[in-house]
Amino acid sequence: MSLALPQPMLFDAAGHRCVGWWHAPQPGHAPADAPALPRGWIVPGPLPLTVVMVGSRGEEDLSAYDGQRQLAVALAEGGLGTLRFDWPDGGDSSAPTGQATLAELLATIDAAATQALALSGGHRLAFVGLRVGALLAAHAALARRDVEALIGLLPVAGGRAFVREQRMLGAALAVPADGGAAPADAAVALGGFVLSAAQVAELAALKWPAAAPSALRAALLLHRPGDVVAPVVGALKQLGASVGQWSHAELARALAIAHQASLAPPAIAEMVRWLQERAGAADPASAPPPGAALASVATAALAVARLASAAAPWLHLQDAGGPVRERVCRIPAPRRAAPGQGGAPLVGVLAERDTPAGAPAERRRAILLLSSGRERRVGPHRLWVPFARERAARGDVVLRLDIGAIGDSERRPSPDPHGAPAMYDARAVDDVARAVDWLRAEHGVGAVTVMGICSGAHHAWRAAVAGVDLQQVVAINPVDFRAARGRSLDPRDQAFVQIGIAGDAGRSLLDPARWRKLLAGRAQVRLILGALVARLRHALHLRLRDLARGAGLRLRDDLAAELVEVAGRGVALDFVFSLRDPGATLLREESGRTGARLLRAGAIKVSEVAHADHTFAGAAARLEFYARLDALLQPPPAAQPSSPVALSPQPATVHP
Repeated sequence: MSLALPQPMLFDAAGHRCVGWWHAPQPGHAPADAPALPRGWIVPGPLPLTVVMVGSRGEEDLSAYDGQRQLAVALAEGGLGTLRFDWPDGGDSSAPTGQATLAELLATIDAAATQALALSGGHRLAFVGLRVGALLAAHAALARRDVEALIGLLPVAGGRAFVREQRMLGAALAVPADGGAAPADAAVALGGFVLSAAQVAELAALKWPAAAPSALRAALLLHRPGDVVAPVVGALKQLGASVGQWSHAELARALAIAHQASLAPPAIAEMVRWLQERAGAADPASAPPPGAALASVATAALAVARLASAAAPWLHLQDAGGPVRERVCRIPAPRRAAPGQGGAPLVGVLAERDTPAGAPAERRRAILLLSSGRERRVGPHRLWVPFARERAARGDVVLRLDIGAIGDSERRPSPDPHGAPAMYDARAVDDVARAVDWLRAEHGVGAVTVMGICSGAHHAWRAAVAGVDLQQVVAINPVDFRAARGRSLDPRDQAFVQIGIAGDAGRSLLDPARWRKLLAGRAQVRLILGALVARLRHALHLRLRDLARGAGLRLRDDLAAELVEVAGRGVALDFVFSLRDPGATLLREESGRTGARLLRAGAIKVSEVAHADHTFAGAAARLEFYARLDALLQPPPAAQPSSPVALSPQPATVHP
């Protein structure tokens, strides 16, 4: 079944500009098109109920993005027009991270609801809230007379419980910029940003509403087995709503880290089914006059037609160090794609300096930003958003890209032929090449820098190896440099653990505390011996590879040879690592003596950001990280590849 693509849009809320996505309702034509429909009912047309999805806050909102998008797609396929949106201080919206007050959050839900009705032409609403988003949605529903249904997906017991949980998870990140200790009751970290004491206080004081006039007729709570939801059920019943519950163990995965988070398909089907039943249970007394209903539908049809036919509107920003504009963009699928290479459109957000009309054109550098794992274009903890806007204010053209099957880019028509997960799909190299060509064709850029973190660094590096026309690669905490061939590259898997053994074994043998533990009989000797044997095997393997290079033999997946080849084309190669990140050990050991020689010659650069974790969640580490990237981007690389660097693949002697 061919469905209309979700349409990006902007709407105003509490003095901010928010990015939303409208999923137009789709009529079903066969049971296979709408598997969640109850009792085999086939939808003849859009249903008279419009859905607004309300996300959680912080890291939970980022991790659950893919699952919420899947739910929105399923709702639209089932005939329910659905709007999902970014908070004013989250995702691609305008405000700085973590700045929205409680009043602004509630105003955003209200504005999104109004916008959703304008696009659907309907008059009945349902809210679907995740975690604290369900609590916020309940309060927003009381301020309106058209919200009939509420779904609480893993609802929190209250604001205080949410704050307490987030403080426990992010206590290490709640550190003031001056490095002093944060008072226990002053702030709470939600992933990569810290709420102020005032925001924490108003959020903690938020409770489930009870005994207030409400149009809410029904609620459904989806939770894990054993979750305590009785207080939520009691509060909603006092509002006059009938409350149902649905439990599933896999719902716990909805809150996992982004590359593992998923919303269980049975939960999606249950929410679609339940909302469809609510759509068919309208109160005739609440229906508008026929004439008004027809006028609303006609107005909505015109609004949707405009939304679908025009380019996404520009979001104008003034607080990024200069006037900046950005918008959601789609990179079209290639007209002719090789079998298995895919061909789905890619989504990204383009940021550039907001210059007056008629200003002379300038040859600008492009920066292509790639995220980690299954995290969308905003990056881990919204890492890329402020950086992209600041670089755009300096004159760069910055594209935050969703590779295929990630974020809002369309799913590929077939899985990776080698069985790699979506975030390591080898076809991402083609996505990078398409994005580079699009930037040059549509925006006239010259030099192109590709920056990626974790799996994004992997794709940036593989694009350079594949010969994509790049002038600079900045690989940040890559966990692998090789082409994925059906093996997992999860940092916790054995291949990655071996890197840690390789990097730490030598330091461990010199640690007196470890020897004391061994002599006292408190160490597991078998595990220690196994680690030492693994270390010796690894060291021998690396030595043999260096000897093979010296003998002129070609090696499979040889990082040293790839570094020589890419640097020889004049591509600037910069590697950035957080403190003691295993990727640094990986780079050093897999490139061997050749890598050490390239480093001494300045053909590659390696730098480290102290006191940073793998995704730079801490505020102080992030500032240092941004400064390091700015330094690497000065001066801009040339528009054409520079003169080749004279390099020989033969290893040089490295003295201890």
